[in-house]
Amino acid sequence: MINVNGEQVDQMVGKTLTDLLKVKTDMMQNVVVELNGEIIHRDQLDTKILVENDHVELISFVGGG
Repeated sequence: MINVNGEQVDQMVGKTLTDLLKVKTDMMQNVVVELNGEIIHRDQLDTKILVENDHVELISFVGGG
């Protein structure tokens, strides 16, 4: 299992961060991904493979006025 924003998520071990984003959000362009305390650049999302006990934070940016 991995931890995403404080929630236990199974069936994502061995998948990429891109796979996780497709499941968890529909606004991939407005999300910053932190993996185990490290900000992951967008060009690395396809190559970072999730492993057991990873901690992921998905941070969304919302505009408004």
